[in-house]
Amino acid sequence: MSILELLSRNPENEYPLADIASELSMDKGTCTNILKTLLSQGYVQQSAPRSGYKLGYKLYNITGRAVENEELTKIAREDVAALGNSLNETALLSVIRNDKRIVLFCSEPDRALVVRTSKDKSIYTACTGRAIIANYTPSHLDKLMVRLGLPSEDDWPQIYASDNPSGELRNQLTKIKMDGYAVQRDKNGIIGFAAPIFHSSHVAGSIGVYLPESRLVDFDACRTRVMECARSVNEKIKKYY
Repeated sequence: MSILELLSRNPENEYPLADIASELSMDKGTCTNILKTLLSQGYVQQSAPRSGYKLGYKLYNITGRAVENEELTKIAREDVAALGNSLNETALLSVIRNDKRIVLFCSEPDRALVVRTSKDKSIYTACTGRAIIANYTPSHLDKLMVRLGLPSEDDWPQIYASDNPSGELRNQLTKIKMDGYAVQRDKNGIIGFAAPIFHSSHVAGSIGVYLPESRLVDFDACRTRVMECARSVNEKIKKYY
């Protein structure tokens, strides 16, 4: 447990064997044997032989920790690129980290007018963020709303059409979860579609597409493509783990 506690201090960092043994005042040989066991069981991982160690995917099943960014990108990159190419529009793989929507991978079309989004964005304003938080557990969502409060009226104006914005926010998130996708139109004429992806029944991220609404020919076809891409990535995540 002491090794896992050490690695959990900075989950994205790799710790060399010598540093782990020194930090824990542990015999290097004993430390090596323990790490071999943890590695074989998926509790720690290495990016390459003889590299350092960091927390592995198996801990997600215990702690609910998100899939590593690099792992998810490797799994989903091909599908997201194919989605973008098939629509000739901007396609994204996104996650939530530190209460922000973060883009892990973006496929942009080869055309004059390209929709670009910032790498990190409010989870409330981005449909790729909404698709993720709509699939949070009730307790997880409660904690999120305590930390962040309600979205501003600029971020999510529809919820302020109600006398109870908090209740309406939950209603709209429930609808997104039931529908299996989020759709959003902004004041600049951009429309976005997003569908969640999962790991071990926990939401891990989302697949999204953004385009000028003037170029949207078939709403249902675009939505379906995004959802099909998310399903394909879900199947690959299951096989990977």
